[in-house]
Amino acid sequence: MTKTPRAAVETYFDAWRERDFARFRSVLADDVTFRGPLGTADNADEARAGIEGLSKIVTGIDVVHRFVDGPDVLTWFELRTADAPPVPTANWSHVVDGLITRIRVTFDPRPLLPGPGR
Repeated sequence: MTKTPRAAVETYFDAWRERDFARFRSVLADDVTFRGPLGTADNADEARAGIEGLSKIVTGIDVVHRFVDGPDVLTWFELRTADAPPVPTANWSHVVDGLITRIRVTFDPRPLLPGPGR
């Protein structure tokens, strides 16, 4: 059964929260692209590895709202870590045939970076 765009993105976030990276990978197209302030990925395995790495500092992902427009889903959430205040984040995912094919993320990374900008 093909997931709706909303269901694919809900699985993405639920699996990330639960650190179930096999399930996370299951909703990514093999050729998914990811672009964000802290990294890029050009396939599903790179995207999975990036989220696994980020998960080492993430203590919570609190979804504030999700907007769906056809195959595009925008999730506004707060990224929580032990060392910084919550980071407001926008994740724009494009879904084709139940798989996420493109992810664009934007947030101010300064609270997560070491040094005086923190």
